Amino acid sequence: MAEKTNVVFWESQGPDDIIYRSPHSDLRTITSVTVPEHAVALFIRDGKLEGVLEPGRHVVTSANVPWLTKLYNLALGFKETPFKVWIVFISLKMFNGKWGIRSMIKAAQEYEVPIVLMGNGDYQFRINDVALFYTQVLGGTNSYSTGDVNGFMKSFINEQIIQQMNSQYYMDIMNNLEKASTSTKILIEPYFMQRGIELLSLKINEVQTSEEDRKKVFEYLQFSSKNGESFKKYEVMDRMADAIGNSQGGAAMGTGMLLFPQMYQQLQQQPVAGIQGQQQQQQQVTKVMCPTCGGLNDYPYKFCANCGQPSPQLNAQAAPAAAAAPAGAAAPTGKFKNCPYCGQDIGGLPKTPKFCPYCSEQLS
Repeated sequence: MAEKTNVVFWESQGPDDIIYRSPHSDLRTITSVTVPEHAVALFIRDGKLEGVLEPGRHVVTSANVPWLTKLYNLALGFKETPFKVWIVFISLKMFNGKWGIRSMIKAAQEYEVPIVLMGNGDYQFRINDVALFYTQVLGGTNSYSTGDVNGFMKSFINEQIIQQMNSQYYMDIMNNLEKASTSTKILIEPYFMQRGIELLSLKINEVQTSEEDRKKVFEYLQFSSKNGESFKKYEVMDRMADAIGNSQGGAAMGTGMLLFPQMYQQLQQQPVAGIQGQQQQQQQVTKVMCPTCGGLNDYPYKFCANCGQPSPQLNAQAAPAAAAAPAGAAAPTGKFKNCPYCGQDIGGLPKTPKFCPYCSEQLS
């Protein structure tokens, strides 16, 4: 038989204690119940919540508390008659907790591939409706210890955070933890209120994913950005340039200078997709770079239209053509249809170049 007593109080209350049930279930009438500050006492009889006492000292026979009078009358009016009732103390202070989850989450907008989500953080709560807390939490679990309540809170908040984070994107959360913390708290707060618990704060300290998933997300964001495709092409050209620069032979550098613009043109050529199918890509004129001044010329060419130097590939053929020009001839001026020195057609050019691309004689 449980011990009978005339004095009930919260024994050895610690700063992190949320709940305490008195070990004395057989209470005598005229019993003194002392409720500590920032706490309440629940009287539970046959699994039913009979009433709640506020902080202070109370006597079971207090006539100003109707439900206490009812309990006293149930004892048949005998001053020393014991009756069975549980007294459960609940602290109303603010408590701190930590959460940690491992789940799956969508990576980013337009890249809704599920990736691993690992997150942790802190939260603060307090019990603001003891009757609701008893019926929804304590009564259902039949648990009356701080450890049991903490276990429930950790499991419950982890479950709610997983559900709400799964509806968001990993990159959105990672890029703004403060905003994600606020939005997640707002989303899960009603579920706590339904159980008599007030969620005071929620903070996401860190979110991570696996190394493999992190690499996938990085590559997607890198090459799906506005300049991602250009960056990818630049990397290809950069590797080609390194390969040319490291090749052996005196012609490697000159050949590289000529091929580099052509490689860029090839990288730029991509099919354009339409609603009805692919449209034919516009033909582009191949340009090659002069190794002397860097000017661009239509390929093939004999002499640079900008500086007049011969093409490295046609140097042997260009030299006799340059030597055949009349010695000491004055450089004519104006717009020409044909070169006055070699007779080649240059009328299709936008303007008369400084030097003839065929014989290298100065035109302007």
